Amino acid sequence: PSSSQQSAALNGNASAATAAASPGQAGFGLVPEGIGMSMQQQLLGPVEDSYMTNRAEALRNVESTIVELGGIFEQLAHMVAEQGEMAVRIDENVDDTVHNVESAQAQLMKYFKTISSNRWLAMKVFSVLLMFAVLFVLFVA
Repeated sequence: PSSSQQSAALNGNASAATAAASPGQAGFGLVPEGIGMSMQQQLLGPVEDSYMTNRAEALRNVESTIVELGGIFEQLAHMVAEQGEMAVRIDENVDDTVHNVESAQAQLMKYFKTISSNRWLAMKVFSVLLMFAVLFVLFVA
């Protein structure tokens, strides 16, 4: 292993370490075979630490997003409950309105019948008065 391979691997430049490997290694590993296990762990340590740090940060972001969604769903549930109460009140008001309209219609029908029967009475009274007027004109005049 050359010093350029080791420095490239220590700096986290995996492609440079692979490209600088000897032709017999065919670029399959990041670390050449000549480096011992402790050197390999030292080379992969910072990469794994940064990976774990990134994963931990991503998990914290996911957790905070889930907590925010939980709060949003709680607010939504509260709003739905309030809307349910309002829907019940609206339904009760509609029922009251239907009852009032039916009652008003019944009162109007009763008034119409009263007016209709009074018309016949008015026509009878008018016809009697007309008869008296005709008799008066025929016999008195």
